[in-house]
Amino acid sequence: MEEKSIFRRVPNYKGLHVYQKAEVLVLLTDVFCKRFLPLYGDRRVDQMNMAARCGKQNIVEGCEDAMTSSAMEVNLVNVGRSSFQELREDYEDYIKRNGLHLWDNKHPRFDNVVKFCRQNNHWDAYQLLADKLSAEEFCNMALTLCHITDKMFCGYLKHLEKTFTEQGGVKERMHAVRTGYRQEQDARMKALEAENAALKQRIAELEQKLVGLGELV
Repeated sequence: MEEKSIFRRVPNYKGLHVYQKAEVLVLLTDVFCKRFLPLYGDRRVDQMNMAARCGKQNIVEGCEDAMTSSAMEVNLVNVGRSSFQELREDYEDYIKRNGLHLWDNKHPRFDNVVKFCRQNNHWDAYQLLADKLSAEEFCNMALTLCHITDKMFCGYLKHLEKTFTEQGGVKERMHAVRTGYRQEQDARMKALEAENAALKQRIAELEQKLVGLGELV
């Protein structure tokens, strides 16, 4: 029987696809800023890098806080999602300001980019491309990743909702563990009482036998 605990098992965030996509976006955004934005004096560099990093780090912090607080986990994961929404806006703004094209499902390369981003979760697949793509290609690939990552965030939040419904928060688990402990102690006490009663009965029976033997003598 599995021992109950007030603590939830902490998820392995590095194994989450949403984390892996987020990590790629952090690295891509760093390359994008170095290649296509001014080295100094442009606040977008800090803003974009911070939004990407915040999105990823909130997944990490949310998973770590999951041990004791489901509410904190959900809140942090949602903050991470919001950070990538902000990053998406920055890429879209860059496209508009520079007269580039935002690819839709009618663009001849749209399906290939979506397929590539869905299939690849690690930086190795993107690293060589990041140094070769034009600004328009780069932005559209990053935006595709942002959209896919957002869907993953939504799916993960649904998963957290289901987990909370089934397992409850730390207060519910604390109550369940305490209740389970008290029930276990009550069961042990009843078992000892039953054993004590049986021993008393046996002693009484033996005493009667001794009395009978004494009378015979």
